Amino acid sequence: MAAFAVLLGIIFSYSRSRLTRIFVLLGIVAGVCVFGVRMYDPRGMNLLLMRFNRWLVVTIACLAVLSALSVMFRKINELIVPAMLFVSLMYLVPPVLQYTREFVYFGEAGISTNAMLRALGFSLGLIECLLLILGAYEVHSSLKSGSQERVFLFASLVIFACEYFASAMAALQRLRVLKTSDAMFGISVFDVMIWRDANPNAFLFAQLVLALVMLAFVIATHRQPEGIFPNKALLRKEKARLRDCRRWSWSLGVWGILAVFIVIVLHWYDTKPPAEIQPEPYDIDGGIISIALDKVSDGHLHKFSYVTPNRYDVRFLVVKKPAGTAYGVGLDACDICGIAGYYERGDDEVICRRCDVVMNKNTIGFKGGCNPVPFEYEIRGGKIYIDVKELEKHETRFK
Repeated sequence: MAAFAVLLGIIFSYSRSRLTRIFVLLGIVAGVCVFGVRMYDPRGMNLLLMRFNRWLVVTIACLAVLSALSVMFRKINELIVPAMLFVSLMYLVPPVLQYTREFVYFGEAGISTNAMLRALGFSLGLIECLLLILGAYEVHSSLKSGSQERVFLFASLVIFACEYFASAMAALQRLRVLKTSDAMFGISVFDVMIWRDANPNAFLFAQLVLALVMLAFVIATHRQPEGIFPNKALLRKEKARLRDCRRWSWSLGVWGILAVFIVIVLHWYDTKPPAEIQPEPYDIDGGIISIALDKVSDGHLHKFSYVTPNRYDVRFLVVKKPAGTAYGVGLDACDICGIAGYYERGDDEVICRRCDVVMNKNTIGFKGGCNPVPFEYEIRGGKIYIDVKELEKHETRFK
């Protein structure tokens, strides 16, 4: 949305047409309707909407190219550009709304700190996009001539067209219209798909670089009043206008830096692999592993490792359950996500590394779902006893 926000602000500045704003509102409404259709029948509509979205991408690419051409020939088309905005919002709004369904993770309470933080992050993301629209609008409106405005609008449309042209090639391949071996200008569809997946933020950065050039140009050309002013009041008014232009330019720079910070730093922090829990020592005698309960009774996740005679590293977990004095014991693996394993988040959450599902500690040791695979063990005399043969039964899971 951030890359689209820069373009939208520039278009709003250049085209004050009422039709443009009407089509933007209609695009948002259409996107909400598409999201509603998916939520009404997620299974029945999934394949149909997937195909629909791919054709939407192709349509956006075509309209973006036509919009850029209309600007290049010195007149923005009052129908093509609003149509492009309408289709773009119909495509972008549903996945944004989808995030509202992910505020509460599986196993969490409906009202919790984490759910509220996710909702707050979602809201701040929308606010950031609105600030980018406002900043791009004000800075672009500060340009002194129509030719300057047209140059920056054309450049933004070209970036947008390139973004969706790359996505359209992938969409047409999945629609079986193109083959991965098909090439254009010596570049195959497969190469474009690989590059697009490897550089998801490339076009956002391109739009932000364009915004940086635009704001730098405004700052450089709005430093001192030009011309002759009949009185000091008009001179002060002009100085105030130039100061406001510079301030809007600096603010757009701040919001652009914030967007980069979000998609690089915060995204890395949010998706970085959690720290691996190091296996703890235990006693083994006569093929029986023994673990003292007082070493695992703190309510945190404890990981252990046993290397089988066939050199398989079988990992298993022990955690004291919140309710009562029972313990959850199972493999560091599940039937759904394989040997991805688990990690501890905070003081009371056990999370699957692959699907990010939150485990209920009271169900660890039971079969089903994404729970750790259970195995036979015995508790007596203040210790947990595990026969290594029970672990060796599951060694092939850990290939």
